[in-house]
Amino acid sequence: MGHHTSGRVAGRVAIVTGASSGIGEATAILLAAEGARVAVADVDVDGGQRTVDRIAAGGGEATFVEVDVSAAGQVRQMVAQTMDAFGRLDILHNNAIWYRNAPATEMEEYVWDRTLNTGLKAIYLAAKYAIPEMVKAGGGSIVNTGSVHSLVGFEANTAYDAAKAGVLGITRVLALDYGPAIRVNAVLPGAIQTPLWDRIEVPADERRRLAEMVPAKRVGTPADIASAVLFLASDEASFITGTSLVVDGGLLARTM
Repeated sequence: MGHHTSGRVAGRVAIVTGASSGIGEATAILLAAEGARVAVADVDVDGGQRTVDRIAAGGGEATFVEVDVSAAGQVRQMVAQTMDAFGRLDILHNNAIWYRNAPATEMEEYVWDRTLNTGLKAIYLAAKYAIPEMVKAGGGSIVNTGSVHSLVGFEANTAYDAAKAGVLGITRVLALDYGPAIRVNAVLPGAIQTPLWDRIEVPADERRRLAEMVPAKRVGTPADIASAVLFLASDEASFITGTSLVVDGGLLARTM
């Protein structure tokens, strides 16, 4: 799989949502490379199965679960399918997102609803159904994907910024309510080049501008975020809960 493996999550079972591409795909592959059995969860059946196939090709074990993370019944079934396949649950990476950018006065109501349901309600639903199973397994770790948008605002990102700010709130509360058995943290990516950039047609000059804005002088990769998720999910982060880890190449270190 192209990773140096040390079995940092060996014997554990993980659910990764939004795992058909980008950050979720990279995280699912890395967790599997480090010894976890992974439920690859997504609405994109073809993309999700490709992630499963990549994990299998690297010698890992994974299963695909088709799920709309904003629908309670489907999230409950996602957890049930994971338990049927692997018998336990230790790690949950809430990563799925959907959004469209617009100022509030120009935004369709369905955009707000779908963005908040996919990016925030989904974390509540996953916690509701996953935490009881994680407790049965002796505890576990939840990692929620926030964003630098969780901490600062960007024009016209009305629903997205609201959802990502909310990620910090629910991360803290879940950590308080379910510790010490369950650790809950958020990873906050900066500008990460994923297939989404191609779908929304981010132009080359904008990609160069973003790279020049950060001290690292490059945009991030899904692997950069996957490594942070692995750390937060592993025993190396056993005293870290209720907080967030910014992975942005230094973007927020400067005045924007």
